[in-house]
Amino acid sequence: MARLLLFASAREAAGVSRDTVAGATVAEVLGAAKQQFGPSFEAVLASCTVWLNGEECSPDALVGEADEIAVLPPVSGGSDISALSLDQLRAQRNALQDEEDAVSFVRRLAQGRLDIARDEQRRRSSGVPSSADITDGITRVFAEERGSGSNRPPRDTAVVVDHPLVLELETLCVESGFGGLRQLDDAELESCCQQLSEFEARVSLQRKSLFVQIDALSSELVRRYRAGSTNVDALLDENN
Repeated sequence: MARLLLFASAREAAGVSRDTVAGATVAEVLGAAKQQFGPSFEAVLASCTVWLNGEECSPDALVGEADEIAVLPPVSGGSDISALSLDQLRAQRNALQDEEDAVSFVRRLAQGRLDIARDEQRRRSSGVPSSADITDGITRVFAEERGSGSNRPPRDTAVVVDHPLVLELETLCVESGFGGLRQLDDAELESCCQQLSEFEARVSLQRKSLFVQIDALSSELVRRYRAGSTNVDALLDENN
């Protein structure tokens, strides 16, 4: 049994973004998923990349309850990027970069909230009285440097408040009691931390998938430049 994470067209075909599916290997889990989600999902799965815990894997890889299997459709649902026009190629890359900006923003939000919840756990274990100002912990958490996990240059981010991941994170925080950490008992606080951790891990995997797709499109742009089928001005002009 493993957690199955579905993205893009795989998610649309299955009707869910994640589920727990029985199976002792990746192949068994995917086989059970095909039976559960039907022929539309099976058709999409045929062109997908499958990762186990963030890395590509073989079908016979063993899985357990703590493992995550991600089903990642190819760029643009399987289109041949070499057949795309330059404008289409740039448009798809820009759309993916915008989505990666949003995913990275939500990931940082989740990381910050997880750090705050874990800081509350540390406060309790160290015996600091609950009368202590909670803003002290918040200030300390956000003063710590966090690696971005990527060597890509930062981009301006404007994420709408009704982005699905923003709404999902807000719902999770409400249901887990994040807004009242001091009122949670130890078991509830641990559950809150666990839910935030799982959400952050899933969003990080989605971000990694977007990087793979963006890199594929960028590589195609570079290939065309090297082959002489376009010029550098056309590649750099994002407004055409």
